[in-house]
Amino acid sequence: MVKRIFASAVIFFTCAGWFLIGCNGINGPDSTTNDESTTFAETFDVTTLASQTSLLKSTGVNTDSANAFFVLRWSYRLNHVSGGDTVTGHASAVAYNQPSTLRDRNALGLDMGTVSVITGLDTIDLSKFAGILSGVRYGMFGGFGGNRPPNGGCDGPRGGRGGHHGHGGGPRGNGVTHDSLTIVNIPFIGGGAYQFDVTGSESIPAMTLDIQAPAQLVQITGLADRDSIDATQDLTVTWDGDAAANNTVLVLAPAFGRGHGRSAGQSVEPVFIQVDAAAGSFAISAQALQDLLSAADAEAFSLHLSQSIVNEITDARVGKILVSAGSDDQVILTVK
Repeated sequence: MVKRIFASAVIFFTCAGWFLIGCNGINGPDSTTNDESTTFAETFDVTTLASQTSLLKSTGVNTDSANAFFVLRWSYRLNHVSGGDTVTGHASAVAYNQPSTLRDRNALGLDMGTVSVITGLDTIDLSKFAGILSGVRYGMFGGFGGNRPPNGGCDGPRGGRGGHHGHGGGPRGNGVTHDSLTIVNIPFIGGGAYQFDVTGSESIPAMTLDIQAPAQLVQITGLADRDSIDATQDLTVTWDGDAAANNTVLVLAPAFGRGHGRSAGQSVEPVFIQVDAAAGSFAISAQALQDLLSAADAEAFSLHLSQSIVNEITDARVGKILVSAGSDDQVILTVK
């Protein structure tokens, strides 16, 4: 068996809610393009478990009664430099001693021992992070200190706490100073069997949680990144994916040119639209587009498509556990 240990030490940090809650996502690719004229910052980041909770809620899943969340995601992104396709796989896990929303900053994650993802003969240990204000979280991260996590994060060079240009992430600060962590990519196997293996602790029993990956990665078709659309007309979105996925959602969120003020857009919640996975298309009304853009004072938005398979498991000691595996695709659309 090939065993890749992503991080063996428990890392302590002081950024409240950094993982899974309030900061920029840190598990997926950077939300930028390589167009030199304008790059966009998006206001919806699917790589946080808080966003995953919102996706589940939008399809009727009762996340508020869950005690634990285990998530596998594969993000399909167009590589604008090489022209090829890239797929990044990541995982996250957290458990509480009572049902708690992932946005509740007072909820402390519980120590679950070691949490691993198993696929075939490959075992990937997730990083274990602990903080006074957040408890224990498990995930997959980029480097800290001088190596910025892919979407920022509180301890990357642009995150405000760590890195060579941060405030307190160096040897004398309170931020994370580890530079050796690198991203581990979980391979995607269409329809493949995956397991979360939990060794357990005094708070959480040892357990194995099974989940099946979607048959194929979801991909938006008919629209390309940076396409310009007429917001006075309905927008028809088409896609290829797993017609049997039980959790398929379109997300609309304002996007802003980097370096521009975003105070208005930051208060605008993304629009979640549950769609039929088997339909392969959905028409977004012009009014919905105009309402979003007007409220955010934006001239561009991200169109995100999320598709996943969700299992609900009940354990006598842990309670309700939500396990999901899915994929995402996203494009930035500008308005004429």
